[in-house]
Amino acid sequence: WLCISPGVITALNIVVKALTHPGDKIIIQSPVYYPFFNSISRNGCEILNNPLKSVEDRYYIDFEDLEEKIKDERVKLMIICNPHNPIGRVWTKEELQKIGEICLKHDVVVVSDEIHSDLIYRGYKHTSFASISKEFEQNSITCTAPSKTFNLAGLQTSNIIIPNKKLRKEYNIALENMGISRLNLFGVIGCEAAYKY
Repeated sequence: WLCISPGVITALNIVVKALTHPGDKIIIQSPVYYPFFNSISRNGCEILNNPLKSVEDRYYIDFEDLEEKIKDERVKLMIICNPHNPIGRVWTKEELQKIGEICLKHDVVVVSDEIHSDLIYRGYKHTSFASISKEFEQNSITCTAPSKTFNLAGLQTSNIIIPNKKLRKEYNIALENMGISRLNLFGVIGCEAAYKY
């Protein structure tokens, strides 16, 4: 299931190239890490914004807006940030469940950026989107890396987890077409040492 990428943003670009065509639409939830926008627009796709709602200094997902926008048949992907950057929300299992059900209903693949999953306050629990159900697992791509937790961004190594065989094949074809077929040795060793020790 484990695929490679020099970084999560590189992986988002690869996923967009692999699973969409120019003119397709991709849902994101602003405010969000600004490179998400470029990974969509620079690959010829249209950004469909499902803005988060701020209520009494806390952000929430606007599910009504999401359900309306996802009806568009050109929507192919939804990129979520879990935990969300920059607002800091650790999405609950129930919130992720609702996203997953909506995306399954409309045949939209979920790309879950979980790079900040190790950096949460006590009292909160990170739930990996793909871990919720077999159906979500097979309809998702999970992006992680040791770069935030262990300050290893310079080693350019990310872990892209794709359980679905068809999605994984499409990702790897796009990866090779971009000339990225291997990671650097320092990155591989650094990643292994960070997680192991």
